Amino acid sequence: MKANIMELQNIPWDAISARLKDEADLDQNREIEEWLEESSENQSILAEIINTWSITKNKSEFYQPDMAINWIKLMDRIHYQPKISIFHNLYFRWAAAAAIIIVVFLTGLEIGDRTPNVNSDISYTKIISPKGNKTQIILPDSSRVWLNSGSELRYSSAYSSKNREVYMKGECFFEIVKDASHPFKVHGTKLQVRVFGTRFNVNEDERTDKTDVILVSGKVTVFNLQEEKVSELIPGQQLVYSNGIYKVQKAENINALTAWMNNMLIFDNQPFEEVIHYLEKWYGVKIQLDPNLYHNHYYTFKVKTESLREVLQLISVITPIDYKIEGEKVTIKNKKR
Repeated sequence: MKANIMELQNIPWDAISARLKDEADLDQNREIEEWLEESSENQSILAEIINTWSITKNKSEFYQPDMAINWIKLMDRIHYQPKISIFHNLYFRWAAAAAIIIVVFLTGLEIGDRTPNVNSDISYTKIISPKGNKTQIILPDSSRVWLNSGSELRYSSAYSSKNREVYMKGECFFEIVKDASHPFKVHGTKLQVRVFGTRFNVNEDERTDKTDVILVSGKVTVFNLQEEKVSELIPGQQLVYSNGIYKVQKAENINALTAWMNNMLIFDNQPFEEVIHYLEKWYGVKIQLDPNLYHNHYYTFKVKTESLREVLQLISVITPIDYKIEGEKVTIKNKKR
């Protein structure tokens, strides 16, 4: 089904937005109902808007969106959309616009263009979790994916309960609906993972050029990029890939390693340099650390709702440091005695 431009322009955006936020009054609800009675296409459009909203409504407590920049991005996307004719569901791009306004301004989630493949009718949806933000996505087969700060997830318009395949960068936690007949495939930049129904974490660390897979429940099979089987994991195991070598080991403190998807950081006797790396991702900042502090200090503590300033103040009580926060730039130095 395709919606023409006139139908798209007649969508009662304000009323729908109010209903999504449970703020619609009687007149707005009446406006929506009258619009729905006009055609079955309108009913399909509303279903798409509600679906998009339900997938992306989670708000990060750490993200503060730049309204001006996001508005420009949104307007560019809307103006460009009518030029694309390859999509089967052109109305989706317009219907999603209302939800994207809410998504961009309230959640900080950036939904990439559903860029068409010039050789086919297949398009791809890319979700990017902004710096300092964690994002939860519900895939078409009801599987769930959590994206850590700065991570990406991409899947094609051919994705379905029988064709479950995604591409990722960064760190993602997967909770996959069980289907013994149709494997779920994750394509990373260094390796591939195939499962039938399970919970696991994949982390591609650009800083160390290391990729690890941690299995929480179920079973996963790991392949290299040539689709050659590397290993099978059982719950509690971790596969680490670095410098062309695969190593399977017991995952120490799985709760700490996957706590980020529950909006928590847990440090367990970790060196200052490692703590700083996670704080950078957590708060979406760049931290310059005095080299003299790299390996001489270890920390055990939790972070959930504390601000970056509160965390650094706590560290300064334990370790003699001076710190300076200037927007997204943070400097930490050894305190002069």
